[in-house]
Amino acid sequence: CHLKKHLLIHKVSKDLNCPHCDYATNNKCYLKRHVLTHKLSHEFKCDSCDYSTSIKVSFKRHLLIHAVTQDLKCDNCNYTTNIKAYLARHVRKYKASKDFKCDHCDYATNNKS
Repeated sequence: CHLKKHLLIHKVSKDLNCPHCDYATNNKCYLKRHVLTHKLSHEFKCDSCDYSTSIKVSFKRHLLIHAVTQDLKCDNCNYTTNIKAYLARHVRKYKASKDFKCDHCDYATNNKS
């Protein structure tokens, strides 16, 4: 979670509402993604668990969690993954300074977005 997105959790009112159910959020991207769950059939279903999606790239990424070998490894700990973006996100936590701080709580992050 990055600072701008984190700050939204402190906002009491959820201004964006799903027209199909009680879901509410302050994030437009989250609402768009949620609304799609009502409109699209989940044509991609995982054979190893109950995960399903209508988004092919999300399905391919999900399948990697079931892979036997985890090819990407963290140099600082025993974390492994098959997804480059997940490793990059994980490694960022080792950065010493957390430049972006929440004014409402003790949350701090390396990423402002």
